[in-house]
Amino acid sequence: MSKNVLVVGAGVIGLSTGIRLLEDGWDVSIWSSKFSPNTTSDVAAALWYPFLSAPVEKTDAWGSRTYDILKELSHNPDTGIVMTQTYEYFREKQPDPSWRNSVDNFQRLSDNLPSDYVECFSFISSVIEMPMYLEWLSNKYVSLGGNLVHKTISDFVELPEDFEIVINCTGLDAGKLVEDEEVYPIRGQILRIKSNIEEMHLDQQIPTLAYIVPRSNDMILGGVAQQNNWDLDISEEDRDFILEKCSKLIPELKEADIIEELVGLRPGRSSVRLEKEMVSGKPLIHNYGHGGSGVTLSWGCAEDVVELVNDR
Repeated sequence: MSKNVLVVGAGVIGLSTGIRLLEDGWDVSIWSSKFSPNTTSDVAAALWYPFLSAPVEKTDAWGSRTYDILKELSHNPDTGIVMTQTYEYFREKQPDPSWRNSVDNFQRLSDNLPSDYVECFSFISSVIEMPMYLEWLSNKYVSLGGNLVHKTISDFVELPEDFEIVINCTGLDAGKLVEDEEVYPIRGQILRIKSNIEEMHLDQQIPTLAYIVPRSNDMILGGVAQQNNWDLDISEEDRDFILEKCSKLIPELKEADIIEELVGLRPGRSSVRLEKEMVSGKPLIHNYGHGGSGVTLSWGCAEDVVELVNDR
């Protein structure tokens, strides 16, 4: 059997999958219509946190594995990953999160909380500067012998003859490519500002969604999670809403100087699709539908793809 694998899609999911396949001894080509800095992954905030993804028992396992790998990668400054003190705030008492044992230094806090919050989870999570991280992933992939090709495909009905197996890492585009009606966009908008705040602050409840993500030269403020909204234009209403929500966590952010505003569409789905099917007698493995958890699940999912490729 030949060892040629085609990965379609060059976001964080496709690159991570390509790297793990190369490390397993496969010859890998990635075809994609977009490469960094023009992928959805480039616009991600990004942080380790299971968000808008299912099923929980699988996302917890994939997320836990990815947390450990991101933590290891954070020792290399070229990756753009920093393990960061994180505070997540709630307006009512919460049970333990299902991912509690995956993160370092988890504690509950209830004193001196901002605004009308009554409880806080304190833990260490990773902040990932996506332009740096995607460049590092691309360089790692190429250094292992991977091939990058700028190419657009229109469907998976006729799989390319040169490849033994094809991996579908096309994110939101998978909806059209495989006629998957469960795929939908979850619109996000973020602001880049200047700030010297070093901790990450989160409110991950959808109606009040707010995240304050420190990076080396800027800070990301978000956000919104608008299902089935395809609009890529900047919304002034969303900008004002983001500033209002973030300033409830840290009041001085109300007057933040905005460097840049960005919009991206998260690849939503009722559950992550990670499975194999046969198309024209050839294996097609799907790895898409990660919602707001692409980075968070990336390495765990990539390693499961390798298991499927090897029929394990």
